[in-house]
Amino acid sequence: MTLLALDLPFGRSNHGEAILSFIRVLRNLDDAAELLATFEELGSNLSAASIEDHVRFLDFPDVSTQEANIAAATTLSKEELLKKAAQSPRELTESELDLLNSRYWGRISYPEEDVRFDCYEDLKLVSEEHYSQTVERLENFRTSFYTEYEADALKNAEAELPRRIDEITEPEDRNDLERMLESGHPWLRQLWQEEGGKYPWGYVIFESPQWKREDPERQESYEQKQTTLFHWAHVAIGSTTQIRSQWYLERLDQPSRAGGDESFLATVNQLRKHFNYLRALPPVKQTPYLRLDLAEGKIDAIPDGITEGILRNVFLFLDHDAAASVLDTRRPDDKWIWAVDPDFDPESRDSDPRGYQGYVRVRLQQLLNHFYVARRWHADEWSMDDIWKTAQKDPYNGSFVSMNYEDIFAPNLHREVSAAMRSD
Repeated sequence: MTLLALDLPFGRSNHGEAILSFIRVLRNLDDAAELLATFEELGSNLSAASIEDHVRFLDFPDVSTQEANIAAATTLSKEELLKKAAQSPRELTESELDLLNSRYWGRISYPEEDVRFDCYEDLKLVSEEHYSQTVERLENFRTSFYTEYEADALKNAEAELPRRIDEITEPEDRNDLERMLESGHPWLRQLWQEEGGKYPWGYVIFESPQWKREDPERQESYEQKQTTLFHWAHVAIGSTTQIRSQWYLERLDQPSRAGGDESFLATVNQLRKHFNYLRALPPVKQTPYLRLDLAEGKIDAIPDGITEGILRNVFLFLDHDAAASVLDTRRPDDKWIWAVDPDFDPESRDSDPRGYQGYVRVRLQQLLNHFYVARRWHADEWSMDDIWKTAQKDPYNGSFVSMNYEDIFAPNLHREVSAAMRSD
């Protein structure tokens, strides 16, 4: 269910969008349009709201259902439960916590959760600021409807669930990290020592809009296969949850003048100019943090720039040919992507079209291994020209595997991982 699914005059109130996510509305216990009309009638005269209005706008089940669900979840009375949650949320049982997080409904189905998620995403499509302001206004409107301890109890229960999850996962993460430091690729240890999981690691990528327009389903299939390939790459190098979670391909829009009917070289040159403009700007936070800053009024607009931690001496380009190598081949050694040298001067390129032209094919999974190592820690030792020359030794498709010739020609019988990837 989205805003467009209901013919409601939501232009008069930002609360209308949030009302669509109410369980009472999803279960046809209340009508969204009637709730909105009641909200507008109450206006600033909240004292005129009835007890039934309190239940409706708090999105609670009726009193008898509340009582039944509370009795099924705890031996405490409602008042005792709320006081416990407000003052000692860590002492809540799992059933008590689940009950409060469901706002006394007891169980919310997955389809209902999906609809609620979509409703909130509709708010975020306007802006993160619009979303946060709408939710805040709704909560301010109904704050006087809560009973004693109730607002704090629900707020604490919402925060307690992720805290408990963290409490369980933190020891697992520590063990995971210890395994990586012991048996993962040595460069992963160096990455962790330098960054400590504070910054993302990865590349800027531009995607050709032409190939995406050709077949949207083909684009979706590419994303799925790429995700699978990267998963196996992480497994092969021995990375951990902390390292995997920070792996990041920063998708940037192509400048409007790039692509179209231009040649491949012309497109790459336009992307190079745009990338160089962006990397000349100060590094920026990741997009979710920027949106939060925007919502909190810390910034007036999302700034241009490349995310801090992302490589600034190379960028990726996904076009029809690179996508086809992933979609239309079976072996991981056949799959590649374009890597572009931002420091290459097109005026100085080799007149021989078989020479270095400022870009190179890279084995897709090697983005998470030898190619990343070469660009992050050995850029002064190995130029992109050197990488291109080494890539020409690859017997499959002239894509970069490693600066070590033995790796290039190493036999590979693994169905999911390309050559020269494994940490063992």
